[in-house]
Amino acid sequence: MRDRATGDGPATESGDRGMSTPVELLRSLAVFAEPPGAEHERLTELLGFGAPPESSDYSDVFLFQLYPYASVHLGPEGMMGGEARDRVAGFWRALGQVPPTEPDHLAGLLGLYAALAEREGALDGAERALVRQSRHALLHEHLAPWVFGFLGRTQELTRGVYGTWAELLSRVLQAEVVGLDHRDDRLPLHLRLVAEMPDPNVEGGKAFLAGLLAPVLSGMILTRADLARLAGELDLGLRAGERRYALEHMLAQNPVSVLRALAAEARRQGAMHEQRASWLGKTAVFLAEQARRTSSMLDELADEEGMEQPEPAGGEAATVGAGA
Repeated sequence: MRDRATGDGPATESGDRGMSTPVELLRSLAVFAEPPGAEHERLTELLGFGAPPESSDYSDVFLFQLYPYASVHLGPEGMMGGEARDRVAGFWRALGQVPPTEPDHLAGLLGLYAALAEREGALDGAERALVRQSRHALLHEHLAPWVFGFLGRTQELTRGVYGTWAELLSRVLQAEVVGLDHRDDRLPLHLRLVAEMPDPNVEGGKAFLAGLLAPVLSGMILTRADLARLAGELDLGLRAGERRYALEHMLAQNPVSVLRALAAEARRQGAMHEQRASWLGKTAVFLAEQARRTSSMLDELADEEGMEQPEPAGGEAATVGAGA
């Protein structure tokens, strides 16, 4: 199993509102972001999740559809690593800890949050306030900007133990956001540094497709299951392999319909972000706006394609935008 912050202790009373952070529940939920092992059987029973997950269940969700790494969702590359992971690792170092091998993995971040909550409850005065500030920073900067979208899509795409897990974890973390009065005057640094979604007419098709698959740029999490669903609805062939190649193949077959379908999906996920704005604040508003811009761009590209209907020139996404 991956390294993660650990420790024992009951729910910790913390915060000006006297909120109770369920430390052990958070630690238990963190385990389910890791590959199934013996520990999962005991926790599945304790949490009332039914049958424990199989390795194939974990692979289907976390290896092929959704990736439980902050860097995938917060980095402009839409991939593990990069500056987003470096910023998360820097937070571990700022707390005086050696970052684990995967510092941005959800299990490690939840374990770290639980450890900070537990420590806060054991302190008083200035030390307590300092640890509370660190807990707020972890939630505001490195969890809230991506975890609710990730968990929402997990609930949509899976049933059974992982769907139940995602729903419970989302409720627990939402309570933390509200209890910590998470809404900040400034966007998290991850979001403040985000560039605009690449326009294929300016930056080319490769950058455009990469942007669509980077949640922080497009405002949506586009999975293999989404592409398979759209291909089925549009009666298109679906190429096996990486999402980018599958998306290229779909766009080459029917660019107008695919662009329209992607625009609709961006609007749908943008509405999901908007629903969180009342308690998540500027972070949710930012992500909703990213999705809105993406949907508008996709609709405009579909209009252009519908007027021009160019012949496919071969290569990557040749029909998407003049610069593709």
